[in-house]
Amino acid sequence: MKSLKTWLTLLICGSVMMLGGCEFRDIDLRLFVVAIGIDVSESNPNMNRFSFKIAIPTGDPKSGDVKTVLITQESTSIAEAIREAKSKVDKELDFGHCKGVLYGEAYARQDIGKIQDWTVRRRDMQLLMYPAVAIPTAEAVLKVQPATERIAGNAIFLALSEDGTESPFIAKTYSFDLSRRMTETGEDPVMPVIEATGKEILNIDKVALLDKSRVKTILTRDETRLYNLLDQRHLSTNFGIKIEGELFEVNTDRTRSRYKINESKEGAETIDYKVSITAILEEKEDKAPMTPAGLRKIEKEFNKDLTESITKLLEKIQKTGLDPLGFGLRYGGTHWNNDTEMEKWAEIYPRAKFNVHVKMTIKSTGYKR
Repeated sequence: MKSLKTWLTLLICGSVMMLGGCEFRDIDLRLFVVAIGIDVSESNPNMNRFSFKIAIPTGDPKSGDVKTVLITQESTSIAEAIREAKSKVDKELDFGHCKGVLYGEAYARQDIGKIQDWTVRRRDMQLLMYPAVAIPTAEAVLKVQPATERIAGNAIFLALSEDGTESPFIAKTYSFDLSRRMTETGEDPVMPVIEATGKEILNIDKVALLDKSRVKTILTRDETRLYNLLDQRHLSTNFGIKIEGELFEVNTDRTRSRYKINESKEGAETIDYKVSITAILEEKEDKAPMTPAGLRKIEKEFNKDLTESITKLLEKIQKTGLDPLGFGLRYGGTHWNNDTEMEKWAEIYPRAKFNVHVKMTIKSTGYKR
């Protein structure tokens, strides 16, 4: 028994001695890449321009002393660009804190599949990263330094994650969900759009609709709000309308959107949408006291206006052939003919008619009389 233990001990010791080092580097010898940007190269059509926003650690994040470095490198692949970028710094590049990848608009309209696949495959990249389309370029967006930023590179991701702000114009997207939608049958990808409007201002108020690999269209600001109304529950936003020349603004409290694909008539299929909104009357130009009859009139006008706007948006998306709301996924999940169901849906979707019914209930005028 003793000899067996002796041999096992010697075997373990010998195995440990044969192991190589793990090449651990102290935090002082690391530079943390917090965001990556990809643009098309202006000088060489066979290359892309990669930007790496690097955070330099400081003692106290509350001090407001934010230090970042932006390294750009043109290369044929991102793997090669990283190797070349390492020759420009004195420490190891660490991607463990990378929170986002930004695709310049010109690059996003070509094909993002290669880079997105790289972000999923690389072992030290987070699947909870936030992808986005950058206007005019990813490099220009990464150069912006908001005055409110307290941690290097964190302003963009506080907005995209809605941890710092809650906006009806931001469509929160994770890297793993983008990759899923790029391969999913019946649901197409979406990404928020970030626009650099100055040295310290970033504007995120649009959403880009993609086919399985590239941006096909970018919705307007108002269309983005309606898209989020259909895609999210309890969207906190406002809607305005003019009635007899007087402006009325409501702030939503609770929202819910539901739809049903109706195939009762062959060749005349419909997608029936029901949108329920509970709101508070926040602003009105009419100085007359509000009455229950007046509230019902305002609700009726809002219902009519939103019904028309949502129908136009759904028809616009339908004409592009895209399906960001996942109608096809719902259709496939509720039918059993797996061999032909998606082929059938491909025939139905272009001709389907949208029946939208909006019901807004104003529960309060915002003040007492």
